[in-house]
Amino acid sequence: MRPKLLLLIALLSVPLFAAEFDVRPAPSWVDPLEVLTNVVVAKQNVRWGIYDILSDHQVRNGSEYRRTVRKVLSSSGVQNASELELDFDPSFERLVLHEITLIRDGVAYDALERDTIRVIDKEDDAANRIYDGQRTALIFLRDIRPGDVLDYSWSVNGANPILGGRYTDEYDLSSGVPSRHIRHRLLWPKNRDVKWRGAQPVSTANGDELTLVWEAKDVPALDVEDSIPSWYEPWQSVQVSEFASWHDVALWANAMFQLDERSLLEVRELANELRAAHRTRDAQITAAIRFVQDDIRYLGLEMGRNSHQPHQPWETLDARWGDCKDKSLLLVALLRELGLEAYPALVNTRLQHRLEQRLPSPFLFDHVIAQVIDGGRTYWVDGTISDQGGTLAAIDTPSDGRALIVRPETTALARVLTTAKAATRVEHTYTTTKYDAPALLEVRTTYSGGDADAKRSELATLSIEDYAHARINSLAIDQPKIEADGSPAVADDRLNNVLMVTERYRIPGLWNDGHWVWYPRVLESNLVRPDTMIREMPLAFAFPLNVEQVVRFNLPEEMNVEKSTSVTETPTFRYEYDVDSNGKTVTIRQSLVSRRDSIDAQDVADHLTKLNAIWSEIGYRLAPPGARTNTVAETGSGARWGLGLFLVAMFVGICVLLATRKPTRTAPPRTTFLPGEAPVSAVAVHGPHDIDSVLAGRSCPCGGRAYSNPDTQHARYAERELVIVTRHCGACGREQSLYFTAA
Repeated sequence: MRPKLLLLIALLSVPLFAAEFDVRPAPSWVDPLEVLTNVVVAKQNVRWGIYDILSDHQVRNGSEYRRTVRKVLSSSGVQNASELELDFDPSFERLVLHEITLIRDGVAYDALERDTIRVIDKEDDAANRIYDGQRTALIFLRDIRPGDVLDYSWSVNGANPILGGRYTDEYDLSSGVPSRHIRHRLLWPKNRDVKWRGAQPVSTANGDELTLVWEAKDVPALDVEDSIPSWYEPWQSVQVSEFASWHDVALWANAMFQLDERSLLEVRELANELRAAHRTRDAQITAAIRFVQDDIRYLGLEMGRNSHQPHQPWETLDARWGDCKDKSLLLVALLRELGLEAYPALVNTRLQHRLEQRLPSPFLFDHVIAQVIDGGRTYWVDGTISDQGGTLAAIDTPSDGRALIVRPETTALARVLTTAKAATRVEHTYTTTKYDAPALLEVRTTYSGGDADAKRSELATLSIEDYAHARINSLAIDQPKIEADGSPAVADDRLNNVLMVTERYRIPGLWNDGHWVWYPRVLESNLVRPDTMIREMPLAFAFPLNVEQVVRFNLPEEMNVEKSTSVTETPTFRYEYDVDSNGKTVTIRQSLVSRRDSIDAQDVADHLTKLNAIWSEIGYRLAPPGARTNTVAETGSGARWGLGLFLVAMFVGICVLLATRKPTRTAPPRTTFLPGEAPVSAVAVHGPHDIDSVLAGRSCPCGGRAYSNPDTQHARYAERELVIVTRHCGACGREQSLYFTAA
């Protein structure tokens, strides 16, 4: 065999991970801390069996050094601490391992073994067509036992070139586990200005450098209450930024959102095609929006500079794919060719209005939409919401609170004001000709605005058979003998953005017990009590929300029902229920409209008191005299209605459908769900241990806390990676899906 071929085979035989990182001592500029490792901690006072003795982070000239000293106190701690994951971006960063030391009974052992390290692609969202090029070094530590102390350090070298040499970051001063000492140390050139917001640092000068140190000691494990608003941040942190103003960030972004000549020509050609295909200007604008939303599929190739810089529109048109940046730039360019004023707009879907409380930084944004100005009016269009209805004047786009408009003139954040037209009206009509014959049920649900967008998108992912199967099983919670009478019928007025679904069923034996209880399942799902009721943190509430649920009973005999109306109003919501009758028809109408997205902690007790009052009357028991069986002693010719105290089950099926949607931003408006109930309201966690903690604290509406083994899926929504955990209650079998995202 030839020598060159032998050499090639030898090179190819080298493990791939060997070229991904270095192993060498920590750099000389690092300030090592002396650490007391024989600390005594009771395992019942820690979380997940881990106590962090030290969490050290030091930064200098594009290099970040980190060191963790951690005590393992239980078998669960062994499981959680013995596998290390170190992330880096190989397009501009290199991982350097310094040391991994195991300390047992006061004796230190070198635990850094190269053959236990694997470098893998961190493409958690590959199944959802999102690729960012991130890699992860997995380090599997051998023979870790309770009582051991792990001391490991590493560096990631290389500054993100997208920032043009400037620096911005956020340092955590909170922790998911108890921590004895947290330190952040920044070495900064004296001739460059830097700003910070949060805790004040200790500053010292050394020649041409300034050393800034932020420290926190004896930090308890962060307890995050359930159902907090997405914008609420319970953790402590320090934001550091070299960007002096939002104007600086706007200039930075504007340089990346420029069109090249080829893009200008191809977008102009596309605009001419739209003009030829649609006679009116409004129709052309609507067609342009729908082209970007529907015909350009969502796919993010977010590697290197494209983590923040969009691909050119000609590339997006050629591939017929793009992420939010790509779609927004194409949409803006296309609308400009049609005579509108349009700009990309950077938003933060989690912080929303709280964005203005932050220091200016390019890394604060997780999504891009479009600001469109026409006839003096401002509209906001999200190019990633596929299957959206309405025209530009009527489009229903979720409000992201604040936006940075990508144009050189921008000096401050803009308010994102949208008129929410989302509404859902559910009408159940029960028709009974004889009490011993099957009752007929017609369910007619009308969705408008953003709710129509969400339902249209959901239906686009399902066959009518799949949808019918999910619906009948949802209704079977209250009516186990229900039978379908044909397939659901869908009528979609996309131009006016109104979608109607009509279903028909037969229900044998509805009145076998002489009575039947009605529960407004759609409405009640938005009246959820939190797990933590005595709170120190605000409580989230669905917003915007406009739900009306109506039930009509057409019975064989006239009913004398006492008419009544009740209204419950708070600063957060308005709930109304109304009971009426007309001859043989009894009608119950219940509605819920939200006014804001949260309740302050001091007002939660009053809010829950109002919810308790609503729950006491939300279920209705109908007992017509003609439906009485021989086991019922009471007789009479008049109808008697009783208002009982009914604890009702949460809705099921919807979350399963959400979990199977395509990865474009086609979920319902983000504020119509409480935290964890949908992708738009995913709970921010620091890792799998946080997820386990949240799951352990969530009970089923039936009161059960025993669940089946959870099924975990990964997805991506609005530029965020999601973990979806689905499980079934062991008591009643109800399904629960919860959504999580990285904190």
